[in-house]
Amino acid sequence: MGNRFPFGMPSGWYAVATSDEVAPGSVLARHYFERDLAIYRTRSGVVSVVDAFCPHLGAHLGKLGKVDGETLQCGFHGFRFATDGSCIATGYDGPPPPGARLTHWNHRELNGLILVWFDPEGRDPTWEVQPLDETGWIPMRAKRYHLRTHPQETTENSVDFGHFTRLHGFIDGELTQPVRTDGPVLTTSYAAYRPYRVPGRSPLRMRVEYDVLVEGLGYSQVEVRIPFFGLDLRVWVLPVPVDGEHIELVIGAASRSNLGPLAPLVRYFVHKIVCKEVDQDLQVWEHKAYHARPALAKGDSPVGTYRQWVKQFYPQTR
Repeated sequence: MGNRFPFGMPSGWYAVATSDEVAPGSVLARHYFERDLAIYRTRSGVVSVVDAFCPHLGAHLGKLGKVDGETLQCGFHGFRFATDGSCIATGYDGPPPPGARLTHWNHRELNGLILVWFDPEGRDPTWEVQPLDETGWIPMRAKRYHLRTHPQETTENSVDFGHFTRLHGFIDGELTQPVRTDGPVLTTSYAAYRPYRVPGRSPLRMRVEYDVLVEGLGYSQVEVRIPFFGLDLRVWVLPVPVDGEHIELVIGAASRSNLGPLAPLVRYFVHKIVCKEVDQDLQVWEHKAYHARPALAKGDSPVGTYRQWVKQFYPQTR
């Protein structure tokens, strides 16, 4: 790993795919955590996430694997694997070799996401991401970015309130609930006004309210309210480490279904606005340096709280 971000990769739950990317009978290849993964869904709908290389002669199951009923079959020699990673058959007549087993990843499917647990020391999950009630909501729309940065850096934006006015153009921002931490969970709330210019009139001020929920460094979910339009929205910020200095970042947005046929259109525009703000962050994330001892100002106090909180996601030697 490089030394631009001297953290390593933090433990936590990470969204390796959206549910609609893995249809029944399909296999998806992904490269995260410095290793290749195969994500697949059986014909009955069961999801499994395994290391991608066949333990027989190393074929890439994300590229050459295919779903055969409730198993994943290697396209090289026909070895078949159950969803727990065990080999149940070979392409020959004899029994599977004793070492023919795929590493199986702890995973959960909830709210349209396939989450896997990663821990640099191989420990089992120490907490669970809490599912959201999806009643009355349409599914999220998502966009994927590939960035030269780290999950700790992107998630720090959740508490870096100052940059919302300086970088994103909000005005009169205020913290409505302070940053609070409870084990792997961090919450805060804030509000700000988005100015809109109208020809021949003074700029309109539209209040936007945010309730932020962060569960580890791979899962951030924000409830957004725009009282002027009576809108309730949801936004997800989901970084996944590729290695120690690169991530894939998924930005998702959803809207309530009570808007009728307008709901998908509202979701589309909200997602477009959020992604535009992410585009503004890209130049910062791609080129900034991490300072272990930043010269924090008075208004930066939540950043200090955040940096103490994140230490739990790394080995104790950090």
